[in-house]
Amino acid sequence: MTWESGPWIFPGSISRESGYDNEQRFKRIFLHLPVKNLIRIRLKTLRRIVSLGVLILCSFLFLDLHGIFPPEFFRGVLFFQFIPSLLKFFTPAGTGAAGFILVILLTGIAGRIYCSFLCPLGGIQDVILRFRFWKKKKKMRFSSPWNRVRYSILFLTLASLLLVLVFSGSMVMINILDPYSNFGRIMAVLARPVAGLGNNGLAKVLSLADLYWIMPVSIPVPNPGVISAVLVFVLILAVLVIRQGRIFCNTLCPVGIFLGWISRFSLLKLVMDPDSCTGCGKCERVCRAGCMDPKNKQLDFQRCVSCFDCLEVCPEGSVSFQGPGKKKGTCLPLKSNGSGSGTESESVTNPGRRAFMALCALGIAGFHRIVEAAVKPVVYVKNKIPVKRKHPVLPPGALSLDHFTSRCTACHLCVTVCPGHVIQPELGGFGTRGILMPRMNNAKGYCNFKCTRCGEVCPTGAVLALEREAKQQVQIGKVVFIRENCIVVTQKTECGACSEHCPTKAVTMEKEGGLRVPKVHPDICVGCGACEHTCPALPHKSIYVEGNPVHLRAEKPRKKSLEAFDPDKGFPF
Repeated sequence: MTWESGPWIFPGSISRESGYDNEQRFKRIFLHLPVKNLIRIRLKTLRRIVSLGVLILCSFLFLDLHGIFPPEFFRGVLFFQFIPSLLKFFTPAGTGAAGFILVILLTGIAGRIYCSFLCPLGGIQDVILRFRFWKKKKKMRFSSPWNRVRYSILFLTLASLLLVLVFSGSMVMINILDPYSNFGRIMAVLARPVAGLGNNGLAKVLSLADLYWIMPVSIPVPNPGVISAVLVFVLILAVLVIRQGRIFCNTLCPVGIFLGWISRFSLLKLVMDPDSCTGCGKCERVCRAGCMDPKNKQLDFQRCVSCFDCLEVCPEGSVSFQGPGKKKGTCLPLKSNGSGSGTESESVTNPGRRAFMALCALGIAGFHRIVEAAVKPVVYVKNKIPVKRKHPVLPPGALSLDHFTSRCTACHLCVTVCPGHVIQPELGGFGTRGILMPRMNNAKGYCNFKCTRCGEVCPTGAVLALEREAKQQVQIGKVVFIRENCIVVTQKTECGACSEHCPTKAVTMEKEGGLRVPKVHPDICVGCGACEHTCPALPHKSIYVEGNPVHLRAEKPRKKSLEAFDPDKGFPF
């Protein structure tokens, strides 16, 4: 059967009597679609599937309330996260963390595939953009590149990375702008408490029917300063995405800027064919990166995040991939005078800029603290000597304060997997070394003597994985006893909670005037904080752990020999 012979059955009744235009339209639909448009649609669908999969898997890591996933799952999911992989590569036994190298190679082949396929924060921005595109009046527009701002951020980030890898610099720049770490904080600080409430609510409902399929969990809520900082970032990001699309990825994200610079040398580039382009502007209206300029028929590939939306909507097929040596289209970085006005196209102002100062003042309060029920001695005498800790207590495997602060990006993954809830984020607990980094907070819990979870999942190498036997001899801090604060001294009452909970017996009870008073042995203390957590003294603890700036090796607990039992003397009671 030939084209002219027919008959053709097609929804909409395209027939030979309709004339030449319908015949050409029919050929375009059925002959052109499988060859070009179908490939374009499949690229966009593939991007959506992979991006959604990465977003779901990364979310599972932070929302795993019951510790289901093994450490191998964490390492596999986070293998391609750029800055964590880069930092871990330069740690002892971290040469296997080469995910950032593969991302660079992938970018050198086909551009910023990482930004739309593998970045979880990019996935969150795409979800926000879905709500924007539902409003048909909210269309995207071309924006100038702001090259001075972009490359200034890139230079400062690279300089800080070099300093922390070679010497000991500040991680503040990376803490604030790293996309994976920002995603982690959103999940750990905002989403995880909500998931915990949902889990406990469902467990309560099922228990009414005598069904105990789901166990309730305890999720400590971070301090209001950490919550406020994360919430402010989310609000700023949402405003920028709704108004300017993926402008964070192109202007503020150091990973996106660096990969954009590498994409200048990519083998395959998206280009716009000026001969076939009609300037209809459909590509500009769907471009989430704001890099399509149909007026000048140019595409800024450095800012393209490889979403492939333009491939699908272009009616003429003017946007396509171009290999090396071909000169079909125009893919040139648009010039910028640094103030935001392009030299070859009309300037587009950034309305999201004005939101920065307004949103930075926002904060939230009113989160109720989860209080553990415990039987403790009644405290009616308030002590007066405050605890003055010189150094923060860091998780086992952090090696030292310098090592930890030069590797930690504050992603809070260790916070979510800690079964004792002792690892908690601090807004400014490390000064200029970094912000929102976690430390051991013994008011929330204490380090389980047999647990090695934090080092097994840390993606940056800030906390190295340790075997259980090695971990049990790492001294992260030393116990300090403030006699004047102890209720045994102030209230003349028995206690002994600190000694009962110490796994190495670094705290023992010695008789003194009819009562037993704590006595500390710092040389065998591992700094787990069990004594400090259980101490009932108020308002200040009578026993606490002073952090070691460099982790040491604790001596093994002393074993007392048992006295020989003489059956002739009988039992001692």
